Amino acid sequence: MEEKPTESKDEASEEGEEKSPQKRSGASRFFVGLLKGSFFLSLYFVAGVAAVGGGVGWHYLDANSGYDLSKVRELAAGAEVVDASGREIGRIGATDRKLIARDDIPVVFTDALLAAEDQRFFFHPGFDPAGTLRAAIANYRAESIQEGGSTLTQQLARDVYGLEGRHIERKLNEIALAFWIEQEYSKDEILVHYLNRIYFGSGFYGVGAAAKGYFNKALSDLTVDESAMLCGLIRSPSRFSPFVSQRLATENRNQTLKRMLSIGRLSQEELDRLIAQPTEVANNRDQRISRGQASFLLARMEKETREILGDRSLEGLKIRSSVDLAFQQSAAFEIDKHLKRLQAEKPEISGLDELEGAAVVVENETGRLLLTVGSRDFQGSEYDRSREMKRPSGSAFIPFVYAAAFESGDYGPMSILTDAPFDNREMGLGGMSGVLGEWSTENPDNRWEGAITASRALQLSKNSPTARLGLAIGLGPVSDLLMKAGIQSPLRELSGSLLGASEMTLTELVRAYTIFPNGGVSAPPIGLIESISQGDKTLFTSPRGEKRERAISEKTAALVSGIIGNEQSGTTSAFTDGWHFGFNEQYTWGVWVGKDTFESIYPLAFGCETAGPIAEALLKNASFKKGATAPELKQLSHAVPEDSAPVMKRKASVQPKTTALIGTDPYGTLGRN
Repeated sequence: MEEKPTESKDEASEEGEEKSPQKRSGASRFFVGLLKGSFFLSLYFVAGVAAVGGGVGWHYLDANSGYDLSKVRELAAGAEVVDASGREIGRIGATDRKLIARDDIPVVFTDALLAAEDQRFFFHPGFDPAGTLRAAIANYRAESIQEGGSTLTQQLARDVYGLEGRHIERKLNEIALAFWIEQEYSKDEILVHYLNRIYFGSGFYGVGAAAKGYFNKALSDLTVDESAMLCGLIRSPSRFSPFVSQRLATENRNQTLKRMLSIGRLSQEELDRLIAQPTEVANNRDQRISRGQASFLLARMEKETREILGDRSLEGLKIRSSVDLAFQQSAAFEIDKHLKRLQAEKPEISGLDELEGAAVVVENETGRLLLTVGSRDFQGSEYDRSREMKRPSGSAFIPFVYAAAFESGDYGPMSILTDAPFDNREMGLGGMSGVLGEWSTENPDNRWEGAITASRALQLSKNSPTARLGLAIGLGPVSDLLMKAGIQSPLRELSGSLLGASEMTLTELVRAYTIFPNGGVSAPPIGLIESISQGDKTLFTSPRGEKRERAISEKTAALVSGIIGNEQSGTTSAFTDGWHFGFNEQYTWGVWVGKDTFESIYPLAFGCETAGPIAEALLKNASFKKGATAPELKQLSHAVPEDSAPVMKRKASVQPKTTALIGTDPYGTLGRN
C-alpha cells in the first residue's frame, strides 16, 4: 500500500524526462533504481521480520508447553463453615466462591461479557490480534481505556499461573499459555473456569458470589442491566464496584450496553430504556450489616481453626460454629439501630468517630459462645471489639470487689461502709487531685449517704464505699478472683483498678460474670468452633464443660447475684465506655458501647442508657422458630424470680456479717444529705 504513491511519483518523473531527455536522464535513472532497490529491500525486511516473529512465537509456545494445564480446573474450595443450625455461613481457607456451571450462565450475561471483554471469543485460538488492534484504535480515539486487549483465555491464563507485570515478556507468555489452554479445553469450559475465578470487587470472587453479593440473586436470574454492570467492572473491580462508586459502576454499565448494541445484541430502543433506568444493588444498611456479620464470623472461625489445626490444609473440611447466624445478624441490627437513635437524640455527641458497639452471649455451663458481635458494621470496621479491644470496665467491675470481700469472711452484705468524699489521690481516677467523683449507674445525682450497708452500696454501684472496701481488702484477693474467673488481662497495680480502671475485653468480662449464675464456677474458655470434620471422620470436638475452675463459693455467688438482681451496668469515670451485663441460669451476656478514640460518649452517658437498651432489645426480639439452636433470649429477665432460681433461694440462709464502720469521713459530710 505504501509503494503506490511512490510509483506514481516515479512515473511523473519519467514523463518529465521525455520533455528534456538531455538534462535529467542520468539523475532520473539513479533515483528510479534507488527506489526499486528500496522496495525489494522492504520486502526482504518484512519477510525477515515475519521469520523472526515466527521464531519468537515458536520459542514462547515451546517454552510454555510444559505447564500443568490441569491447574485451570483446580480451584481450592477450602472448608465449609455452617452455623449451629446447619445453615451455611461461607467458606474459609480459600476464597469464598459460589461455583457455577455452564447451564447457570444466562444468554444475556454471555452477551454482556463478550461485548465488554472479548467479542471474538468463540472464534479466536486464545489470542486475537484483530481484537487487540481494534481495542487500541478505540482507546486512542476515546483518549482513555475503553476496551481491553487481552482475551478471556489470556485473562484466565494470567489468573491461573499468577502472571504479573506489564512487560512484553509477560504478555508473550500469556499468549502462549492461552494457546495451550485452548488446545486442552472447550470454549464453554474456558468460560466457566474464567467466571468462577476472576475478581468482581468488594470481596466477591467468581460470578456466583458477585451475583449474590451485589444483587442477592442467582447468576441465572440476572437481568440485562445487572449483567452489564457486572461485566463492566471486570477491568477495575476495586474502583468500579457499585459498593464503592455507584457513578462509575453505572458509567461502565452503560459502556457495556452500548457495545452490546454495536454487536447486535441490543436494539436502540432497548438501549435507551436500560440506560434511562437505575440498576438497584443490594447495599442498603440492613443488607450491609447482614453480609458483614457473615464475613466477621468467617474471619474469626478461620483464625480459630488455624490455632487448632496449625498448618494443616483446610480443603474439604466442614466446620460447625456454636453461633446461630440469624441471631448474630439480628443482634447487629439492634446495636446499629440503638446507636443511630442515640446519635439522633443526643446532639451533644461530638467527635468524628461514630459510636461503636459489641455484644457477647455465652452458655453458662458449657461455655458455648452463642453470640459475638464485634462491630455495628463489619464492612465499615473489621476491628473485633468483643475479643480484641480492651477497655476499662468502670462500675461494671464493682461486683467482683464485693465478691472478693464476701469471700474473705471478714465482710458481708450488712457490713457498714462509709459513703463520703475523700482525696482522689487515693484512687487516681480522672486525675490525681480533688475529690473522688460520685455517681451510680442509675442516678446521676451526687448524693452522699454516709453510713451505708455493703448490700446497698453494691446495689447502687456506689464508688466511694466500694473504694474504701477495696482498699481494706487490697488488690491481691480481687486479682486472684479475676484470674480464676477467666480474666487473663492483668489487673494493674493501681488503686483505681478497684473501680474498674484496668482494661479488659468484653469476652473476658462475660466469662467472669458466669461465676454468679454458676454458683461460683466460671464457664470454660470461650470459642466459636463446635466441631471440625472431614467426611465421616471427626477431627475436633470442642471440650465444652471442661477446664472449669471455682472462683468463689456458692454462698458468695448467691449473695452477689441476689443483690445486683442478675444485671449490672457499668460506666467509666470520663463516660468513655458504657457496659451492661446480665445473666440467668442458662446464659450470661454483655454489651459495650463507646468510641474507638476514647472520647466521652456524651456528658453523663451511663451504661444503663448507652448499653442497657441493647441488651433489653436482644431479650425482647430474639425469638426463633421451634427447633432453632439460638438461645430463647426472650425468656431472659433482669431479675430471676425466687421460685424459678434455686441458687437465689439459698441466700435466705446466709447470715451476713456485720462489722464496724469501714472508712473515715475526712470532709465531715456524713448526715448532711
